[in-house]
Amino acid sequence: MARQPLISGIMLSLGPNSFADSSYLYRMDAGEWRAELDAMRRFGIDWLGCWSGLETCVERRAAVPGGDLIGFLLREAEERNMRLSLSCGFCPGWWEEWNLPKALAFTGRSIERPRRRYGAFRSFDSWYLDYEIYLRWGEEAEQMAELYRGVTAYCHEADRRPVMVSPFFQPDTSGRCGVFRYGEPAEYYPFWRDLLAGSGIDILALQDNGGQHLGCFGDGERLPFIREVIRACRDAGVRYWGNVESGELPVASVDAFAERYGAGGDVNDRRIRPDWRAVPLPKLERKLELAARDAEKIMSWGYMEFFRPGGGAENRRNYQAYCSYCNSARGVEVERASSELLAAGSV
Repeated sequence: MARQPLISGIMLSLGPNSFADSSYLYRMDAGEWRAELDAMRRFGIDWLGCWSGLETCVERRAAVPGGDLIGFLLREAEERNMRLSLSCGFCPGWWEEWNLPKALAFTGRSIERPRRRYGAFRSFDSWYLDYEIYLRWGEEAEQMAELYRGVTAYCHEADRRPVMVSPFFQPDTSGRCGVFRYGEPAEYYPFWRDLLAGSGIDILALQDNGGQHLGCFGDGERLPFIREVIRACRDAGVRYWGNVESGELPVASVDAFAERYGAGGDVNDRRIRPDWRAVPLPKLERKLELAARDAEKIMSWGYMEFFRPGGGAENRRNYQAYCSYCNSARGVEVERASSELLAAGSV
């Protein structure tokens, strides 16, 4: 049964990553955070995927009462019928070292403190597995299968909360958007069916923009990959969520990307960051409608960067436009209070 074509979950980076600085999250006081969470609820969000930095976040003092950002968010989430998924950690150097014992030991340490500190919260919904991949072959594929199986086992042994992963696919056949081995869509089905069936992972949310998140990739390039992964989830007995990304790098073609940024460039390079934009609303609507056909839930990367009202005037325009679409999709009028808050820039 199709779901409503609406975003109900977002990714919230709690630490350094290649795209954005999250330090502002720790400077926000309780009032600012409550306004932030209320703005999310008006947007339709009831789920936060907390990734990238949870292992340091539990040590980092925030401006909220008690200084514990995760504890504060979990308490506030319970009052708003929201849920959080907490990262089980990313072992530094994994992609360079492929040191499985080190990575699994790191995971065991990473999940123990959050489990003990936050395990009693009803709003602590699941564990987020931070190792994002598209395809691997040979020994690397075997290592990824062992890593996923080992990390999931740690999490399940700790508290039986679901474990979710959000991988990506790579639609660029030219190799001009990064150094990688291209995999045909048909290769995704056996890879993910076998990995999921042997790992114990509960939920897979596929990033729908493709590995480089370029605006030039349309439905024709994206859908063959999405269909194969959905089929793999069904056959492996894994719940499928959509990850309809709402941010992209607007380029007309792969050639245009390579000409402007250099062949093999990384779209997550901080020097490229100012060129990213919100996905245009008509395109976002179409992506949501496609995801709603199969996804149990639709989450998104891009809200905090391009729709969060506190992010500036352009973000507020994006937020208001999406809320209008959201309310139209639900068959209700836009709330006057929400519009007044947006106009004042107070959320």
